[in-house]
This record gives sequence, C-alpha cells and structure tokens, in this order.
Amino acid sequence: MKLFILLICLFSLSWFVVSCAPKPLDPPTVATLEKSRYAGQWHEIARLPNPFEKDIVAATATYGINPDGTFSVRNDGLKKDGTRTSITGTAKPADSSAPGKLLVRFDEFPANFFAGDYWILDVNPSYTRALVGSPDRKFLWFLSKNPADRQSDFKEQFIKATSLGYETGKVIFNPKRLPE
Repeated sequence: MKLFILLICLFSLSWFVVSCAPKPLDPPTVATLEKSRYAGQWHEIARLPNPFEKDIVAATATYGINPDGTFSVRNDGLKKDGTRTSITGTAKPADSSAPGKLLVRFDEFPANFFAGDYWILDVNPSYTRALVGSPDRKFLWFLSKNPADRQSDFKEQFIKATSLGYETGKVIFNPKRLPE
C-alpha cells in the first residue's frame, strides 16, 4: 500500500512540474492573406522531417479557392523509388481574426479524422515564397512558386523560423522538383 501511495505522489508531482513549465508562445502568422495570390502551385523546397512525407524527394502543394472561401488542397509527392503519391483535402480558417491560421483536413481515410494545423508564418510581398509551420513547431515547410528556387533563396525565412523556435538544423532539402 505504501508503494502505491508513493507512486501516486510521484505521478502527481511529475504532472504538476510538467503542467507548470512555461509553454512557448504560439508563433505569429501573417496578418493578412490574399487568397487569390496564395492560390496556385507551391514547390516544397525544404521541410522538417515528418512521418507522412517519408522518402519523399519532391513535393508540390496546389491550392484553389472553393466557392465557400475555403482552399482546396492537393499534395503530390515523388518518392525515392519513383513512386508518385497524391492526396486531396480542404483548408479552412481556424480563427476568423487570424487569416494565416488554417486547418487542413484530407479526404482519405484515416487522414480525414484529423485536421492539421497549417499556419502561414511568412509570405514574401510577391507571394512567391512562403514559410508554413505548426504551432507546436513539429512541422515546417519552405515553399516556392518557382521550382528553380534553392536553399540559398530562403535565408530570411530560415532566420525567421529559427527565431520562432523551429529546429531548422533538422530541415531536409528536397533534391528534386516535380514537373509543373
């Protein structure tokens, strides 16, 4: 019985310590988003590793605007072995006062059970380069409308992502581009 009480006390103490630890602030997103300029095909230049893009060496995300104002989403990928992947979904605002905070839900089972945070952290003035991440900082993408862009073209976005607490040292660069 003493062991049981000790375990309960240790569990409670560890929960208290974890719950009281300061949590990082959510990263800021773009203050305005011109949907018509954001729509189109984006090439993934680089990303933080994630389980649903395992072995992907080239990827694009294509956004359209639905009649209800949400985005249609189509992600295409090329794996190391030459296999192509594709998934479609919808992105909608998570918060009407923050246009850069989107929730993406994909159509395929079981991905349709979960909506993922897709926060637009930065878009350059010409809407040709974007930095997208998740508030928990586990996901990060460097996107370009120009398939010829390279890592060196994203110096400002790398600085911003690092300053926001993303682990940019773990970023994977896509060696290829999908044809448009």
